[in-house]
Amino acid sequence: MREAVMSVGAKVMRQLPALFGAQMMQYLVTLLTIPLLARTLGPEGWGRTALLMTFAQLALIPLEYGFHVSATRTAARRQACAADLAGLFGSVTAAKLLVALLLALPLYGVGLAIPHGGDDPWLPALALLAAVAQAQDPMWFFLGTEQPNRIAAATILSRLATLAVLVLFLRGPEDAWIYFAAQAASWSGLLAYGILLVRRQTGFGPRHLRAPGTPLRDGWRFFQLFLGSNVFDALLPIVLGAVSTPQSVGVFVAADKLARAASGLIGPLRTALFPSVTALMAESREAAARLWRWAMLRAGGLAALAGLVMLLGAEPIMRAVLGAAAGEGSAAADMLRLLSPLPLLLTVNITLGVQWMIPSGLEGWLRNLYLASGCLRLALCAALGWQIDALAGAVANLCGELMVLGACLVFLRRRRLCPWSA
Repeated sequence: MREAVMSVGAKVMRQLPALFGAQMMQYLVTLLTIPLLARTLGPEGWGRTALLMTFAQLALIPLEYGFHVSATRTAARRQACAADLAGLFGSVTAAKLLVALLLALPLYGVGLAIPHGGDDPWLPALALLAAVAQAQDPMWFFLGTEQPNRIAAATILSRLATLAVLVLFLRGPEDAWIYFAAQAASWSGLLAYGILLVRRQTGFGPRHLRAPGTPLRDGWRFFQLFLGSNVFDALLPIVLGAVSTPQSVGVFVAADKLARAASGLIGPLRTALFPSVTALMAESREAAARLWRWAMLRAGGLAALAGLVMLLGAEPIMRAVLGAAAGEGSAAADMLRLLSPLPLLLTVNITLGVQWMIPSGLEGWLRNLYLASGCLRLALCAALGWQIDALAGAVANLCGELMVLGACLVFLRRRRLCPWSA
């Protein structure tokens, strides 16, 4: 049993360099993009752009429709047959395009309705275009077939190209559109390259773009799950914008993105773990639990270290990131200090929920928990925003994640499904 787990662990480790390279580049681009936008667009311009970035994140949830989990799982089960993989890639791509076509107009209306979204109607349109392009990311295919290294280099290059465009062409507050246009072009280029790789490997062609019904049915449960989780991450800054100023929203979004990017650094380990735990769960729950504990110790330790860096270096980090947009005093630094436990909380909750409870068939219960937690976060943000301004968003996030963690621990212990004692 131990040998089987170590064999799977070694396979996971072989995927990590490519995934960590892509994730590190995403983290670096985030660290450089936020200060670039904040300094170039000014405090108010950055706050409005941050709201549109939040809108794009919100739009991405229904556009992805849970395919990044359901399609990855299906690809892991079919990776031995090239013809099956070609059919899967075609049906998932057709389903993604259908979802984008059906939701484009309603989502654009949402973009116009957010605070300051209607000031320039072109900006919500470009933000939506960037979200549509990102939703087509073919990484799910390469994760499911356990060959992420094939597309990781292209992902890194696309992020670098986006950053280069911003550095070269972003000059003033009127250039916010360049950010969203560069994002859309970058993700579109990555999709084109991914299609080329899939075609070479499986013989994929236009004839495979059919039968979107099956991926839509498979993705529905996961869409419900992530709708109850990620949608509230995107709604929180919008609610905050209704009770606070654009400048305050900009500070919160910057600190929150840094905290989530810190958690995202460990994302490759969690991403590589999912298909392996899913496969082991069918053979031996004990072996799957052993692999989960192996990954949790490493991911949790790195997340705790990232949180400590945020806590101790909050003031210079926020000053470097936001510049003048950080405002006077220590409000921005206090925001980051308050959010310093978030990387560890996110890592534990995601690893416990996505990597253990979903393979255990508990996604329905997890969905309801995420919905309850999200409602709590929005209520806290709306209630506290009048008194403590942008700090309300940080308090709401921490309370929501603590609620998820506590409920998961109690539920798993009562069901005797704890991965640390299996």
